[in-house]
Amino acid sequence: TPLVVSACVTSAALAAATCIICVYRRTISISKKIPKEGPTRPQFLLDALAANEDVYYFGVGSNLSRSRLENRSMSGKKIHPISFEPCVIYDFRLAFNLTGIPPMEPAMGSIEPLPSFYEENDDDQMNSRQLRRTESKAFVAYETNECHGALIKLSAEDYDLVYQSEGGGSGPTQGYEEIEVTCVPYDKSKKPVKAVAYRTTEFGRVDQIQDLWPSKRYMGIIRSGAAELGLEASYQKWLADHPAHEPSLLLRKVSINSCLFMGVLHFGLNLHFIPLLQTVMLYQVLVPPTAPVWKQYLGEVAAVIILFPSSLLGVTLRTILEKSGKTPPIVKKFIEHFEETT
Repeated sequence: TPLVVSACVTSAALAAATCIICVYRRTISISKKIPKEGPTRPQFLLDALAANEDVYYFGVGSNLSRSRLENRSMSGKKIHPISFEPCVIYDFRLAFNLTGIPPMEPAMGSIEPLPSFYEENDDDQMNSRQLRRTESKAFVAYETNECHGALIKLSAEDYDLVYQSEGGGSGPTQGYEEIEVTCVPYDKSKKPVKAVAYRTTEFGRVDQIQDLWPSKRYMGIIRSGAAELGLEASYQKWLADHPAHEPSLLLRKVSINSCLFMGVLHFGLNLHFIPLLQTVMLYQVLVPPTAPVWKQYLGEVAAVIILFPSSLLGVTLRTILEKSGKTPPIVKKFIEHFEETT
C-alpha cells in the first residue's frame, strides 16, 4: 500500500542520513587528531646519521626483497645495501595496521609490540626506546611471539632514501615512526644488533583494535620476498595461509583513477578533507576476505559507487596528461605500482 511504501522510503532516508552524519563526524574526529609535529626519531639513529655512519634497518613488507628495496627511491636513485640477510626480532609481530588505499590496499605492513614486550619492559625502558603502549590484535596471529624479516645494513645516505620513500620527513601526518629493535641474525655466528624499524604512528593507524588484512597483490610481494630471503618455513606458511583481499579488475581500475584525482586534491591543492572523507566512507563498506561471497560483492558495489565521481575526474586527468606527454614520473610509477598483479 502507499502507506507501507512511504514508511519504507522514510526509513531508508533516515538510515542513509544517519550513516552520512556518522561518517562526517568520524572524518571530523580524525582530522582533529592530526598531531602538531612529526614523530621523534631514536637518538641512536640521529647520532649515526650525524656521524655519517652505517645504519642497520629491519625490513618487512615489500622490503623483504632486495631488488625492490634497491629500486624504491622516489628520486630514481638506486639504493645499495651493504648487507642483506634474514633475522628475527622477539616480542614483536608483523602488523597490517597502516591506513592504506581502500579498497585496493586495505592496510600496509609495519611491526607492533606484543603483550609479552610490555611484560618484559617497564615504563622507563619503553620511554627510553620511545615506544608508546597500545593494545591491538592481529587479524591472524603467528604461532610464536616473534617477527621475521630482513636485517639490512645501509649507508647513512641510502637509509635516508629508504626513509623518504616510506613517507619519512613529511611531518605530523606521516604514517610511520622509527623505533629501536634488536635483530638476531639467522647466522648463529653473528651477534644481535640494534636496528631501526618502522611502526605505524598513532595518526597513520587504521582506527580499529584489530588489524585489517593486506591485498593479494601486497601479500604476494611479501610472500615472494620471504621466499627470496629464505625466512623460516613455518613463517612462510603463515604468510601463505594469511587471508588477503583481491579486488575485482573493475574496482582496481576505478580505485587507481580515483587515487589520481584525490592525490591532486591532497598533495597539489592541500585539500585534505575530501580525500579523508572518501577514505572513511570506503572503510565503512570494506568487507573481510573471510566473509561470505555475497557480502564481499555488496561491499565492492558500494565501493564502486563511492569511487565513481572521483574516478571519472581521474580518468579525465589521466587522459589529458597522457595525450600531452606531461605525465609526471611519480604518477607513472604510482600507476605501474598498483596495476601490477602478483
